Amino acid sequence: MNKYLDNCAQKLTKIHYSIVPNTADDFLRSHSRLKLAKKFLHRYVSLAVSGQLRREIRRIEAGMRVLWIYAGKSNFGDAIMDLSGRALLRNANIALELLTLSKLQPLFSEDDVFARVYSSVEQIEDRGYDAIVLNEFNYQSIDLKVRYFAKLPFACLFQYFYGPDRNQTLFSFAAVNAVFQRGLGDSELLEVAKPYLSVHETTRRAVDQLFSEAAPDLALAVGGIDVRRTYDAWLAVLQWLDRTGVGDAPLRVALLGSDNGLAIARDIANHAFHRLEVNSFVADLSLLEAREVVARCRLFVGCDGGLMHVAHTTDTPSLSLFAHLEPPHLRLTKRCQSLAIHSKGGVNEVAPETVARAIIGRLAPVERERNAGVPLL
Repeated sequence: MNKYLDNCAQKLTKIHYSIVPNTADDFLRSHSRLKLAKKFLHRYVSLAVSGQLRREIRRIEAGMRVLWIYAGKSNFGDAIMDLSGRALLRNANIALELLTLSKLQPLFSEDDVFARVYSSVEQIEDRGYDAIVLNEFNYQSIDLKVRYFAKLPFACLFQYFYGPDRNQTLFSFAAVNAVFQRGLGDSELLEVAKPYLSVHETTRRAVDQLFSEAAPDLALAVGGIDVRRTYDAWLAVLQWLDRTGVGDAPLRVALLGSDNGLAIARDIANHAFHRLEVNSFVADLSLLEAREVVARCRLFVGCDGGLMHVAHTTDTPSLSLFAHLEPPHLRLTKRCQSLAIHSKGGVNEVAPETVARAIIGRLAPVERERNAGVPLL
């Protein structure tokens, strides 16, 4: 019996790609094997009873028309990371469309991999797909597959995986590489993996209109939902930079964020700076527009969260603050070009001077390498 429970737990928690760091061992030590087995069996039986197990395929072939179903998680950061591997399919001979949650549809509405993005099955006029791709075997995805696409073959990227923290971007790249037969080795995947978003030229031009003269030097993400990952001392950081100075020219700062950052943005906007020029775009931009602001900056600074992952879809280097429960190696890849500050507690335990000095240090090599025309690694 114990061996059977262990086997079920392994199916739920094991990642079969060696390049993906994860916390499976810690997770298994702190969770009941019986509860994990029940969760696995619920998914497995749902697929078996509905006749889906015999329709599963391991590979998507070139020339197929495919609907990718991403359901269950409505978190922007999770979605960006979980779907990032599609970057490997930009030149693939596969017609790919996405069915996702209504909250996430705008995030992928300008995508250059998904030809169409739907937030409900009713929006799909032509359902003549060759195959379905499920991101994972969660209940929502299984239900959509059974209810609307029961007879179609399907592949699943993450299979039954559930629970342990992991590097979702590397997991996505590794799974897409395997299922879509892209043929990259582990070392190649480690070099190319990063969060991925794309935007239309109309969005780029709209953001260009925001800056009558020069683009900002620094994009600063303010606000947050989780108190452990919400930094309250951004004004103190900017005051330290204002007193110290960063080069001879004024430092231009663009504040980004959603409604939960408005109070901090107002405090910053009401302060009289001497060497800083601060403009707030908090709660004024879509995530794709915010992405384009970051893309024009020399540096992005923010806490672990949705905007940080949006920023990492650009080529702009970053300074990222992490609470103690969020290990940076599970959120970042080499190509994120991010310097992480990992707190021993919540991010508010990081001193403003520490953040400000890191910003100065991060800006200096960016400026030197840009002036020299050398790409930043």
